[in-house]
Amino acid sequence: MTPTRPDALAIVVGALVAVLTPPEQIDPPTWAERNLIVPDGPKKLEPWSRVLTPFVAEPLGHTSIDSPVNEFCVMKSAQTGFTTLMIAAIGHTIDIEPCDQMIVQPTDGALTDFNSKKLQIAIDHSPSLARKVAPQTARSGKASTTYEKRYGASSLTLALASSTADLRSKSVRKAWLDEIDEYAEDLDGQGSPFDMVEARQESFLQDGSWKRVYVSTPTIKGGSHIERYWDASDKRKWFVKCPQCCGEDGNPSEFVFEFGPNFRYDSEWPYRAFYVAPCCGRPVEDYERRDMVRAGRWKATDPGPGKMPGYHFNAMSSPFVPWAKIAERAAKAGTDTAKQKTFYNLTLGLPFEMKGDAPDHVRLFERREDGLPRYRVPPNGLLLTCAADVQMRGIWYEITAWSPSGESWVVDTDYCDGDTSSPDGEAFALLHKATLGRTFPDAFGGVRTIDALGIDSGYRSHVVYSWVRASQRLHPDTGKDIVLAIDGRDGWSLPAIGMPKLVDIDLGGRKIREGCKLWPVGTWSLKASVYDDLRKDGLKSGALRDPDGYCHFPTWLGLNYFEQLTAEYLADEKFRGRTRKVWKVRRDNHLLDCRVYNRALAEYLGLSTSTEDEWAALARHRGLPVEVTRQDLFTAASTLSTELQPANLEPEALAPQGNWLGGRGKNWLR
Repeated sequence: MTPTRPDALAIVVGALVAVLTPPEQIDPPTWAERNLIVPDGPKKLEPWSRVLTPFVAEPLGHTSIDSPVNEFCVMKSAQTGFTTLMIAAIGHTIDIEPCDQMIVQPTDGALTDFNSKKLQIAIDHSPSLARKVAPQTARSGKASTTYEKRYGASSLTLALASSTADLRSKSVRKAWLDEIDEYAEDLDGQGSPFDMVEARQESFLQDGSWKRVYVSTPTIKGGSHIERYWDASDKRKWFVKCPQCCGEDGNPSEFVFEFGPNFRYDSEWPYRAFYVAPCCGRPVEDYERRDMVRAGRWKATDPGPGKMPGYHFNAMSSPFVPWAKIAERAAKAGTDTAKQKTFYNLTLGLPFEMKGDAPDHVRLFERREDGLPRYRVPPNGLLLTCAADVQMRGIWYEITAWSPSGESWVVDTDYCDGDTSSPDGEAFALLHKATLGRTFPDAFGGVRTIDALGIDSGYRSHVVYSWVRASQRLHPDTGKDIVLAIDGRDGWSLPAIGMPKLVDIDLGGRKIREGCKLWPVGTWSLKASVYDDLRKDGLKSGALRDPDGYCHFPTWLGLNYFEQLTAEYLADEKFRGRTRKVWKVRRDNHLLDCRVYNRALAEYLGLSTSTEDEWAALARHRGLPVEVTRQDLFTAASTLSTELQPANLEPEALAPQGNWLGGRGKNWLR
């Protein structure tokens, strides 16, 4: 039946009304409860509910243009539900407040994971988003791409914090900055990523409709971006009501679940954990925590005019982490600085304060050990690395053996004198002879070669690239490159060793495109870890055992070695109007650089990632006796039977022949 003219008109009018009527103005938390499907976690592919994570609702509400808050920060521990905050804010913007927005991730891997494992899943499974975000298969020319989600006339840009092109792409009203402690301080002298994002929002400053959110797990105290924003905020914490007592006003007393003297637990399994209410001393059991947290509220602890809202939330109040697990992590961290840092950052959501003073070089000199011949690999030394520091004249190097527990032994160290302006020069020839061109006897009658050699390319870059290219070989066991050109980089958020990039070699008028791999090394955190290991006491100092990471030094090392090893210290420095922690040099530091690079090379070989079975297989492959492969490979080498060790050989018997060190001789370190 053909509709009458009035009927047809009504249909047309109804369609126009549906198109032209603005969407219902609901706040982001309400929108999320009605529309958002959670992309991951324990509630994956279920509707989001503020009942499970009530602490997300208030900051999420500030992401709406209707909120007078323009920016806020969240300093958090891992896995607390705040990634969902950003996805909900993005979804609310797409569906209710369409405008241009940007999500910034620290690395390409993080950006890819966020898109494929979180954002795209939320879009595909949330009908209100799936209807509005153009698919990548659209033919209209308005299709979405992997890194740009289009909806109507607006879009969401997925940007990389290290890419100036991404951060300068276009103006955005809303910017979501995730895991900001991994952002660089400066992008190749072109400014900080934070300044670049702020510049993208310049045109929205006048009407006040801009939004900017900073979220991150913190890292190092004094070097943490999120800590800087937190310190400038009103410092809101999640307060819960005491189940027993009331304050003077008759209302229940309130407190924050914080790791400290009120958190009680056993130091061994099953780590029975409970919390003592600071107001009345009532023990709070873990099963009571859930309802207390759900009834909690945010309260500013440092309010003041002009301060942005700042939120701190960690595993102590998280519905996802049992208190017994927190107690277990604390007990296992013990006094180990690296483990403490992980616990502070990922569980407590707090920046960790590194010790800034250098270890006492005289004390290190005095704890040298007998029975460690030069050029000999010790019993537990399963990995053998060498790091070299090239100067305008001469090359310093250190060869280090590593056990699975991170214990280390100096196998050799010296200075190769000579010209370094050519890869064929004397210094490079001496370095090759002392490292790649020789073998090292182990404690069980076998011989070993260098597993990885890293050479700093800070000086004579193209000379180093050329030498690495000419010296390159693949490890017979792993297939990995043995010789690495290293680029030491400043900053607290960088990994020990990152992904390499191909660089051109331009030397002597001859250019080789992408002729060498250049490996970035994050030196600042590694240096702090090295100093922490140097401070550890072992058997030599009266301890019951040599701890994980303990550094062993032979008696043939002289005082100069230890002076160089402790040549830097942490200090406060003004940078872009704020104070940050930086390393300062007080004297020659070449051998400290070598030790830091050796640690990076050990990580490259799997020091922190290999399993116990993999270590055992490596030990058997390298001819270690059954007595060693069957024991706990993380035990100090000093516990091995001395009957397995051959008689000591004098260094001279193992040294290359001739005047190979330019007359400096083996006693130069004294």
